Amino acid sequence: MFASRLSFSLIRKVVSFSLTVSVKKKMSGSILIQKFNPVTGTLEWELQEENYDYTQEVARAGFGDMLHDEERNLKYNLALQKAIQSKKSKGQPTRVLDIGTGTGLLSIMAAQANPTSITACETFQPMVKCAREVIIHNQCQDKIKLIPKRSTDVTVGATCDMNEKANILVTEVLDTELIGEGAIGTYNHAHKHLLTDDSISVPARATIFVQLVECPLSLSWNRAQTIKVFDQELNPPPSILHCPGNGAVHDIQLAQLNPEKLKFLSDPVPIFKFDWNSKKPIPEDECKPVSITATASGTVQGVLMWWSIDMDREGEIVLSCAPPWAHPEGKQLPWRDHWMQAIYYLPSDFNVQSAGEKICLMSYHDEYSLWFGISPETSSVIEFPRPFCSCPVHNAISRTRLGQLNDVQRNQKFVQALEKVVTPDTICLTLGDCCLLSLIVAKLGARKVYAAESNLYCRRLLEAWVKTNGLEKQVVVMNGDFDNYHLDSKVNLLLGEPVFQSSVLPWHNLYFAQWRNKHQNLLHDDVTLLPGKARIYAIPIQMKDLWKIRAPVKTTQKVDLYHFDKLIKNAIEGSDAQVEPHPLWEYPSIALSQPVNVLSLDLTRPLNDQIIELEDRIVLPGNGCCNGVALWVDWELNAEISVSGGPIAPVVLGENIQWDINSKQGVYFLPTPVDVADSKTEFHYQVNMTPSTYELKFSFSVQ
Repeated sequence: MFASRLSFSLIRKVVSFSLTVSVKKKMSGSILIQKFNPVTGTLEWELQEENYDYTQEVARAGFGDMLHDEERNLKYNLALQKAIQSKKSKGQPTRVLDIGTGTGLLSIMAAQANPTSITACETFQPMVKCAREVIIHNQCQDKIKLIPKRSTDVTVGATCDMNEKANILVTEVLDTELIGEGAIGTYNHAHKHLLTDDSISVPARATIFVQLVECPLSLSWNRAQTIKVFDQELNPPPSILHCPGNGAVHDIQLAQLNPEKLKFLSDPVPIFKFDWNSKKPIPEDECKPVSITATASGTVQGVLMWWSIDMDREGEIVLSCAPPWAHPEGKQLPWRDHWMQAIYYLPSDFNVQSAGEKICLMSYHDEYSLWFGISPETSSVIEFPRPFCSCPVHNAISRTRLGQLNDVQRNQKFVQALEKVVTPDTICLTLGDCCLLSLIVAKLGARKVYAAESNLYCRRLLEAWVKTNGLEKQVVVMNGDFDNYHLDSKVNLLLGEPVFQSSVLPWHNLYFAQWRNKHQNLLHDDVTLLPGKARIYAIPIQMKDLWKIRAPVKTTQKVDLYHFDKLIKNAIEGSDAQVEPHPLWEYPSIALSQPVNVLSLDLTRPLNDQIIELEDRIVLPGNGCCNGVALWVDWELNAEISVSGGPIAPVVLGENIQWDINSKQGVYFLPTPVDVADSKTEFHYQVNMTPSTYELKFSFSVQ
């Protein structure tokens, strides 16, 4: 279904390949759109069709995986049929209201039971058009009235949108956080204005569960940590150490976390229950103290959350989003990316002395979100305000980026490489967003370090680190405006991770080389570049589930979704390149070959003006179904040390790849999956690069 408000789990996946700004020019049926190019760091004009914005949103949102969720579709259908038959058995009319109909799937399911009437509402215009086509294609146009409005704008009366109030409500306005799409407001409004007093809601109820854990890995995504430089330390500013974070949900595929990274300190516990059938308004703000018995000693560093729904009033049809260890049906679970699990971070760690200790978990929700606080059960109830970031870090960078900065092994690679090049005569310039390498260089004894930070929050963050560690005399934090900035000495070490906030795909960080070419006048003739080389790798893979976000649904529950499949196909072809950023550690993928180095670049010298075009092929030795290609960049610091955004362990043919947990990889989805069953199957690739912009285009095929 497509609800009127994009869920946070979808927003997580809706990532632009270039950042569109709100400047448009209309030209005879087309639109000129000004875009930020993440490689060059410049604004550029691009001609697009007039419906460009909608097309982009449809293409990127990943609605397909919801419709591939057959368990969800089946249980919605069973509960809907049950509700309709319940009304019919009592001799009552059956008037169905479908809020946020999206493709029209739930309304068409309802039509299979021949209710008295069906009203479907949808506000997103491309999906209104899609739903209309799907409804006609399934010959339900005489059974379903489609209203192109939000449910809160629907009117009831003799000459209104609905002649009478509905007595059956079916809707899917749930997200990873359960209430993040505005479910509370949607149900409260519907019961007050659109439904009869004896109406049945599908689903009927929901329960939110939590579990307390000790997990240093998850903590590294929320709190800055000490960086070691041999026998010295770089300590985070106190304001960062004690900041609770921004409180936003961290949705995650918990099933893919290494179990060794989690220490459970409690059993799963229900905290909030929502009765979607209730005629009494559901509270928009609620605080609930929940008593929890610890199952082990340790430090509570996070709260895991998921939910389950009773599709029917009797609780016979249940759908759970629990992770494998807590799921009522065991470990073989359907994959879903629209409803995941989540981690919430606490204002401060809480130490549990022993199993059996009683803990009070203060649980809160407003109309859209949840938050938590924890205290001993013996103490008086403590109020915990919604977490609010009081430091620069959570406003400046993503959780993944913070995880990179806290990655001990990654930091040690930079320390080891820099030890070989930093001397008392080093004049260093660091490039990147929220880059702490300037502190490491200063600790290693460089004479002067200039740290360029174009982002205000990143600049404040770095300034706080510099002050906390007493490095004000060595490190100068700059605003990145080099056209109006004078350096006292020419730079003999140009350094980057490189990571830029504008980068979406791994190779967008080649802006590092672009900058070097543009500002050669600031650099010494024999300047050292770290990294000095970049190698782009590709590997053909068999994705277990991720392919579904781009695969046609065809039919589900006897409903033909041809027109939805066509919409997605056209949207993808008409908007973005086929390479998308995804954190592949959350999505199992099997290696069908060893990594292939498709392009190597020497960053120490400018490229000539000739467009680079490369193509080659390899025989695929693995067996399986190739449905995509994963891409990443290795950044070479020296002959022995590289920093990679790809696999963290040797790739084994036919086995799941272990991906870097703090990086997103590029994923190329093959239009048609190809079975790889013999040694004659080949992997073909083409790479095209424009030297002046470092813009890359890829083409892959398996044949």
